[in-house]
Amino acid sequence: DFAHRLSTRHGVALTVAGTASDLPLLSAFLASTPLAAALPFHLPDASLPENSNHALLAVHLSGIRAPLLSWARSRPDDPPTVVVSDFFLGWAQLLADDLGVPRVVFYASGAFAVAALEQLWNGALPLDPKISVVLATLPGAPAFPYEHVPAVVRSYVAGDPDWEVALEGFRLNARAWGAVVNSFDEMEREFLEWLKRFFGHGRVWAVGPVADSGCRGEERSSEAEQLFSWLDTCPSRSVVYVCFGSMYKPPPAQAAALGAALEASGARFVWEVGADAAVVPEGLEERTAARGRVVRGGAPQMEILRHAAVGAFLTHCGWNSTLEGVAAGVPLLAWPMKADQFIDARLVVDLHGAGVRAADGAGAVPYPGALARVFADAADAGKLADVRAKTSELAAAAAAAVEEGGSSWIAMEKMANELETAYLESVDR
Repeated sequence: DFAHRLSTRHGVALTVAGTASDLPLLSAFLASTPLAAALPFHLPDASLPENSNHALLAVHLSGIRAPLLSWARSRPDDPPTVVVSDFFLGWAQLLADDLGVPRVVFYASGAFAVAALEQLWNGALPLDPKISVVLATLPGAPAFPYEHVPAVVRSYVAGDPDWEVALEGFRLNARAWGAVVNSFDEMEREFLEWLKRFFGHGRVWAVGPVADSGCRGEERSSEAEQLFSWLDTCPSRSVVYVCFGSMYKPPPAQAAALGAALEASGARFVWEVGADAAVVPEGLEERTAARGRVVRGGAPQMEILRHAAVGAFLTHCGWNSTLEGVAAGVPLLAWPMKADQFIDARLVVDLHGAGVRAADGAGAVPYPGALARVFADAADAGKLADVRAKTSELAAAAAAAVEEGGSSWIAMEKMANELETAYLESVDR
């Protein structure tokens, strides 16, 4: 989404490097971004298990650094002018160093989570698993139970040797020429300012929300058409949307508790369960057919959240889902599981009041009656008035940020201009 906007708005030619097996996922992006071209590579060793942690997969992807360098040096008349990479790919800083060009690191997490990780990596270690972790230099000095610290840090603290390499990659991000965050000023201004001070320069740009389904090829399936036809029949803000992202599968006890809560709540609902039908408690769909829908195989989340019938979003608080819910003006029912999700929940629920707590932790099996009351209140237009007001304010701020003249629009302009200036200065040298 960010690359599409950078290219189509500012005329930037992009070469998208990735593994050959992953490039088909970019077909819609490439079709909608005329100045983008794909550059496939084969990893020298593809033996890493498919379920490996993101950070370790990112370390494995460093295997394309050498062939990328060779490719870049084979183009003396049209060399790369900047390296842009995800924050998991810290090794891309070394590629930028080899090429003598700036690197922009793209943070797919929010500024609060990024700031927390930077303090943890660069000052708070070692940690004591027996006590809460206080992030003393961050605004408000937030404290988290040790089990809510992102797993990338806890794995390192536990002594896993693979994480020594991962840690080096994260620390390389602090050397990047600039940083882009998929967020907006109104939501995270104080944490964005903290990052500017931490990095020691002002080149930190909040350019979000960047989500743009137009470059993702998210076309409606026949199942989605049926879902939206049903949503069209529901009263405004009466439906609870339930989705824990594309990578989480609730264990049986958790799925049973969730299903029982949805059934007992009396609320209308849409439950996106991915491809695994076994997640759905037996008979739930039949018993709730008049007021609920179970979606298998993925759903067009942004479009669902923006439908007038949807009044709340039970989410794991992954940053993409969090930002999409906020931008749609839908109160979040927060059930953080892992990674940066506890931090995202703290931001939305505690700092902004734009959500409520529903449950806590990947191993939680909430009491169905208590969770049912959360759903019932969320589907009741007369309840959660303060939360809905705060969510509407954030949604309006998110929309304004990306419009011409808004904070994210201006940040994108500044980033493009500063990159051009940096390039021209390098040419003069």
